[in-house]
Amino acid sequence: MNRIDEFAARIGTTGEVWIRGAGSRVEPPGNLRTVEAPTGISSFEPDEMTVTCGAGTRLSDLDDVLAERGQYVNLGQLRHPHGTVGGALATGWNDHLRLGRGPVRDSVLEVHVVTGRGDVVKGGGPTVKNVSGFDLCRLMVGSHGRLGAIAEVTLRTRPLPRATRWLSVDDVDGSRITDLFAHLYRPSAVLWNGFVGWVCLEGHPSDIEAARTEMRDHGFANQESMSGPDLDTLPCRWSVAPRAVVAHVEDRSGQVIAEVGVGVVHSDEVPPRRNTDAATEAIHRRLTDSFDPERRLNPGAGDGLIR
Repeated sequence: MNRIDEFAARIGTTGEVWIRGAGSRVEPPGNLRTVEAPTGISSFEPDEMTVTCGAGTRLSDLDDVLAERGQYVNLGQLRHPHGTVGGALATGWNDHLRLGRGPVRDSVLEVHVVTGRGDVVKGGGPTVKNVSGFDLCRLMVGSHGRLGAIAEVTLRTRPLPRATRWLSVDDVDGSRITDLFAHLYRPSAVLWNGFVGWVCLEGHPSDIEAARTEMRDHGFANQESMSGPDLDTLPCRWSVAPRAVVAHVEDRSGQVIAEVGVGVVHSDEVPPRRNTDAATEAIHRRLTDSFDPERRLNPGAGDGLIR
């Protein structure tokens, strides 16, 4: 019996179960049976830029192995570096470099998942040309384990950037941050709190310096920063349409930092209530009925977004 089948056997076919990661994002309820996903890297193909590992593998361990060959995988680990691969995918939380690095879901090539019925299903493939049909990989990202327990994944790796540099720009209002964003070429992040803008540039040092010069030529005096703003001081986050970011920040009364071009807002205020329409609720129910009709997996996770 391979490790995926062993994982499925531990989950079983009856009774509620919580798939436990590192606990860095969500702690399981105390009265549920917990099961941990397989760990360890099965294969790493640097030339093909793919890595296959158990969902219980620590992000920090994966980063160490990939860094030896000058690569990384984008799983939003800047916010939770000590979590697990499965936890990163199940929550789908992107870090503040999503603008340049893309969303977490784009890193997933193949998944092996255990459904609430105890079945093992596979989605995707190690290369894009081998993939057809239902996109199970993206469906699992952000599902909080409610649709299936991720056992093993194949991920797309990327070259580590030659250099990373944070810049700050003072006295930036709504029109100026829009203008700044328009004059930047592929920044990894543009953050703004209504007064100060922070820009993260990644790539070759000469390209970064050229971007700084262009910023100055357009009237944006900038200075180097050790890092971007401390987002950990803002416990709440939500998303708005990217085009609505400026107005949204200007309307907030508390502390706020927005990811320009992405639409994610970090704040010390409670997120505004978002109502889910009936059509979306119906899709959620049909999906859950298909994968976990008895609602066994991670009950209560994800704030009840999938019921």
